Amino acid sequence: MVRRVIQAQLGLVNMDDRDYYGNKRLELAGQLIAILFEDLFKRFNSELQKIANKTIPRQRAQQFDVTKHIRPDIITNGLVIAISTGNWTIKRFKMERHGVTHVLSRLSYVAGVGMMTMITSQFEKTRKVSGPRSLQPSQWGMLCPSDTPEGEGCGLVKNLALMTHITTDIEEEPLIRLAHNLGIEDITMMNGEEIYAENMFIVMLNGNIIGATNKPKRLIYSIRFLRRKGYLNEFISVYTLNKQRVINISSDSGRLCRPYIIVEHGQPKVTSEHIQELATGKR
Repeated sequence: MVRRVIQAQLGLVNMDDRDYYGNKRLELAGQLIAILFEDLFKRFNSELQKIANKTIPRQRAQQFDVTKHIRPDIITNGLVIAISTGNWTIKRFKMERHGVTHVLSRLSYVAGVGMMTMITSQFEKTRKVSGPRSLQPSQWGMLCPSDTPEGEGCGLVKNLALMTHITTDIEEEPLIRLAHNLGIEDITMMNGEEIYAENMFIVMLNGNIIGATNKPKRLIYSIRFLRRKGYLNEFISVYTLNKQRVINISSDSGRLCRPYIIVEHGQPKVTSEHIQELATGKR
């Protein structure tokens, strides 16, 4: 990170675009409810612990019965209040959000789909900044270019395109093993001269360095080949930053993906036979 800051200051690399959608991650409903549940479950446990600490030290004949002292309403009420008001206030995670949940609009099918694919940016609506509101080239095929509200939420509330997929977490361990099997070297075994050699690329998985390779094209080809053959999860993405000499492999959750048609030697890999098989339900 320090090296990137220095390079950007010296003008050797371009500054990162903070509105580029490839660097953004979406929080799904499941993650938000998971954080809320974790907070409520910890509160539930601490309440039970308090009661146990008060009751157990006393000299008495009967045993401490946990089921009599459990208060299930802590979790229920917490979830009900959060979902009905839309306020996610969690002190443990320093989280204070309003308007997280909405009543689903059932006026028409399109209104329902539009509401369920809505994305809200965590950007202050009162600030008059054009960057986060404008259409970004990186949103092509993933976000709808025209479906956005008027007024202060314009451009900050967006909608997914119909074929967009939002990724979920994929295990990292098998990917690290695969990368080492494909010939990346452990960076701790290398000296500075080897790491900074002209042809050496650093390999990163979800932002963590896992090794380095001097055959970047072969590594990328192998990962894409395995992914297209179905041996790897289809939502693992791999790309190169040539200026920084970095290969990025991503398998984290919240990335936006869209369908691609692969073209080799000017010919698309999807043929009319594939489309017919889809139509008849064979594929």
